[in-house]
Amino acid sequence: MEVIELHWWQLSLAVVLVLLLALFSYQARLGISRSLLIATLRTLVQLALIGLVLELLFSLGSLLWVALMALVMLLLAGREVMARQKRRLTGGWAYSIGTLSMFVSSFSITVITLLVLSNPSVEKPCEPV
Repeated sequence: MEVIELHWWQLSLAVVLVLLLALFSYQARLGISRSLLIATLRTLVQLALIGLVLELLFSLGSLLWVALMALVMLLLAGREVMARQKRRLTGGWAYSIGTLSMFVSSFSITVITLLVLSNPSVEKPCEPV
């Protein structure tokens, strides 16, 4: 599997498209331009930080650290699911249901992806002939 390189012009193209969207929404007086720009800035900062953390994590090459990071991310995702509910459940169910649903969905996608990528009998459409 090869690493996909992202060049500066590809990232700047994405930023230009978001800026155009913000400009058009401002001209249409939709009232979402400011929140769109703030969300874009937050996304850029968060992705850069998680990229640094993952680079450090994978450079260590330890299954224990990777599993610990996955557990932390799962617990934070479960907390986020609970925090965004308009009508919250009471007790431990509020946190447990969100965390369990995040675990089942992410585990299922991971297993399916690994099965597809590691199965040599399946012809991969992205490989050059």
